[in-house]
Amino acid sequence: YRTLTNTWERELNRSKVAERAGPDRAKDLFSEEAAMDHFVVGDPKVIDDGSQRSAADSEDDDDDDDMQPDTVLKASNSVAPNMAISESDADLTSALAESVQAFLAESKNDIRQGLGSNNWVVSGAHTATGKPLLANDTHLELMIPSIWYEIHLTAPGWNIKGFTLPGAPMIIIGHNDRIAWGFTNNGADVQDLYVETFNPSSPDEYRVKGAWTRAQIFDETIHVKGQPDEHLRVTVTLHGPIVHREGDKAYALRWTATEPGGLASSYTWLGKARNWKEFRENMKRVWGPAQNAVYADVDGNIGYVMAARVPVRKKGHGEIPVPGDVDDYEWTGYIPFDRLPQALNPESGLIITANARVVGPNYKPYLTDRWEEPYRTARIYDLLHDRHDLRPEDMLKVQTDTYSYPHVFLADQLLAAARTVKPKDARAQKLIDGLKDWNGIADADSPEVSFLHAARRAAIDLLLEPFLGKDTNLYQWRSTTFLQRILTDRRAKWLPVSYKTYDEFLAAAADLAASKLAEQSKSERVEDWAWKRFNSLDMFHPIGHEGLLKRFLSITDKPQSGTQYSVRAASKTHGPAMRFVGNPKNWDESIMLITAGQSGQPGSSHYSDQFSYWYEGKPIFAPFSDAAEERTRKHTLTLKPGS
Repeated sequence: YRTLTNTWERELNRSKVAERAGPDRAKDLFSEEAAMDHFVVGDPKVIDDGSQRSAADSEDDDDDDDMQPDTVLKASNSVAPNMAISESDADLTSALAESVQAFLAESKNDIRQGLGSNNWVVSGAHTATGKPLLANDTHLELMIPSIWYEIHLTAPGWNIKGFTLPGAPMIIIGHNDRIAWGFTNNGADVQDLYVETFNPSSPDEYRVKGAWTRAQIFDETIHVKGQPDEHLRVTVTLHGPIVHREGDKAYALRWTATEPGGLASSYTWLGKARNWKEFRENMKRVWGPAQNAVYADVDGNIGYVMAARVPVRKKGHGEIPVPGDVDDYEWTGYIPFDRLPQALNPESGLIITANARVVGPNYKPYLTDRWEEPYRTARIYDLLHDRHDLRPEDMLKVQTDTYSYPHVFLADQLLAAARTVKPKDARAQKLIDGLKDWNGIADADSPEVSFLHAARRAAIDLLLEPFLGKDTNLYQWRSTTFLQRILTDRRAKWLPVSYKTYDEFLAAAADLAASKLAEQSKSERVEDWAWKRFNSLDMFHPIGHEGLLKRFLSITDKPQSGTQYSVRAASKTHGPAMRFVGNPKNWDESIMLITAGQSGQPGSSHYSDQFSYWYEGKPIFAPFSDAAEERTRKHTLTLKPGS
């Protein structure tokens, strides 16, 4: 179930946390507000601000939404009622939560937070040419061959260049001769878990409104080379496939991407869009995963659309699993497209999405509370908002920025606390002293970055283990935003009973961090704790994990700067799988980069020829015009049908 949409996992998290820590603490942990949020749509000072959304609709006042009329209802503005999972379903929740946690144990929360992206677009008021620039980099697993493949597709009526997934009949991110576009995940809540009750006497029947109904049963066969076939028995209720079952109770997953509709059709035809109106028309058809779409064109327009089918629920917002044998929590339709967040040519001339919150707190209707941490968005804004001379290379420089806001915040907290309560571990004190001269850049050679990363984790564990037990990093929430809020407000209810003050608590977190770093590095010397020792880059070929094949096929143990909170999101195995800068002023000066190379054939000169550019943050300009391509073309392969 690992996809770009994971709201169902968070429903389990919320249930588990509420069960263990209580609803009051769960509310703190799952708060959707953050101090560094930057909104695309919805001024928090204005109730139900729709000015930017209205601007998006202004070209298209008589536009009729093409969704089925019987499934599209006006979005409810009601506040979700307080909900608690029933005691009878608590065991089922725990069982599935533990199963999910076991599955996620190999990809801790820090890595899962790397599954995101950056995109932004600036108007001509911010650029050297007076025309917009658009940037996009997707944060996914880094591998060889790359997830992405670069293509230039030309045919009668088609002239598109960009990135695709090998085998997909479309360009997903890129540009044609008129417009450029890019995507990030937006976190819209498009998944719900329903607790189904099955008949103990007839295990393929489940209860719907008091009556037993037979579930659909599918026998799926998976052919495995050199091994016996795998057979899976899939049970599907009216809400969707069963993802976990304990006795006569089970969870069914309802997800918009599994509803009847065209998952890929919108991307297939996106490259033919010529203007904002046609771009919006394509975005109406995006079925999933839910995306933040940014836009720029040769006429100087910039725009944003939340492209998603977000369900309207009869009751609640799907925060936790709900009963499936009553119709109280059914979906009644989808939020109409024109009610989704949109912006066209905002006054700021700047639109940024990086998986964080894009709407103000008064924005209606309800979309989600699953926004990611706001730090990348905040850093991008700070680097761009007062610039008026931006060029494509400057956008690439922003994409590779390694400043880390939460580590800067924690450094200030540790320095202030140490003036009152010093750590017991001399190594921790030495590193805290080193923070006085630290500039906020998460440099690969810095032991202070390693220390801050470990201290953040230690502080979260010390706060939460009394309520949640060990392995708190298997839960998903905005843990760093939570920590920042607690350390800012110094709330008494969260201070562990072992400590008299938060300064004492921070000193203990510093001591624990130093011990962890010594253990992980197998060295007592602070000088051996450089960030690159804990966060070096590994890009593996599927068969290149060991021995000579690893050396020949994979790129491993490369020092890298940045954290998961930097614009250049960096973990050992996840990060920017591509980089794109679209330049409507001169498409030949757009930038396109993938992690390794276009060829998946070991030994090819194009197997990893882009790696040094990607790794060092250097541009590769992607020619688009016939003349520019003719100047740079080295090889031509012609495939003729029937030959």
